[in-house]
Amino acid sequence: MKTFLTLCKITALATSTITGVLLSAASLSAPPEVKSQDSNKTLILTLQYSHNEYEVLNARILNEKLPARFQNGAQADLLAFNLKNGQGQILGQGKIANPHVLRGIFQEPNNEEPHGEKTLQDSTFMVRFPYIEGMQILGLLEPSQTSPSRARSGTLPAPLTRNLSFSNLL
Repeated sequence: MKTFLTLCKITALATSTITGVLLSAASLSAPPEVKSQDSNKTLILTLQYSHNEYEVLNARILNEKLPARFQNGAQADLLAFNLKNGQGQILGQGKIANPHVLRGIFQEPNNEEPHGEKTLQDSTFMVRFPYIEGMQILGLLEPSQTSPSRARSGTLPAPLTRNLSFSNLL
């Protein structure tokens, strides 16, 4: 009987993990505040998040315009990004729902709350954005660590940016 219960727990955990990976991998998004120049092309970046580091796994340009997915601007847990040329000039920017935080219904044994939130240690996700000629660098913006006194005064430091080049993948 213990073996059966252990097998059920392992199956539930594996199902939850696989669901998380599939949902994470399927999260394509582009921001509504895109300042595109009526581009008829779409940039799709495949990113991997592991051990608090991001890596661009793949980059491609589609010769078609894909519609943007709108995000709730009031949502607190957003990943802000910008796309730059080789000289660091920002060509586009936006925000997507944090791809390594899953929210939804999780079917786990002995869980009274079916709705929940899980933070993934590793995730793979895609970002799509109207392509503008010259895009080479993805800048991921992270809020800076703020002291309580600065937060009260309203003078928050500028966010830190992690720049990831993808030009060699195009």
